[in-house]
Amino acid sequence: MKALHVVLLDDHQVVLAGMKDYLDQVPGVQVDATFSTSSELINNVRKQKPDVIITDYSMPKDDVYTDGMKLIAYLLRTFPDVKILVLTMISNQMIVSALYDAGVTGVIFKQDNLSEVLSALMAVRANTRYYPPSFKTNMGVDEHETTLRDRINNLSPREYEVLRHFVAGESISQIAEKLNRSAKTVSIQKNAAMRKLNVDNNQELIRYCVENNIFV
Repeated sequence: MKALHVVLLDDHQVVLAGMKDYLDQVPGVQVDATFSTSSELINNVRKQKPDVIITDYSMPKDDVYTDGMKLIAYLLRTFPDVKILVLTMISNQMIVSALYDAGVTGVIFKQDNLSEVLSALMAVRANTRYYPPSFKTNMGVDEHETTLRDRINNLSPREYEVLRHFVAGESISQIAEKLNRSAKTVSIQKNAAMRKLNVDNNQELIRYCVENNIFV
């Protein structure tokens, strides 16, 4: 059986090391390289294309290719023959659905068992899409988690993107330029997200997102 060549992208070295160690034990899977920035991965894939890219959704500190939906869309557009699996903490169904609509082969939730990475790769080999088991069934969570999840799930993909950049310390004008939107549109989307999260000001917004690890 031909080996499935995989490259990994995540800004957390522990996640990278754990996933590589796990996949190195799987027959028929070859991890060719691991990367901690989007630029490193893209520069490498331009030279030698793998079969699969497994990438984190939130990849900070890369001003060239950024991250989130913009990075995923770029990978899909630039490397149409490479299957894209997205690794994320996000369980917002609108955002996950937007990823599938964009053309990814699968979304793997970080909170699920590591064996789901293998399940996703098996789907790639079978030329089918992978859907995480906990996508629509989030049972056994406490009231706080339910409230938090419901608030986050109410955010639109665009509102989520704006918040993610804002909490990372970017100004409205910087976000507008990065996302190719007007500053007015970005401000409206941020304010709409604040209402959905039930926070009244920027300080509360940042504290809420950081304390609840929304953008891990």
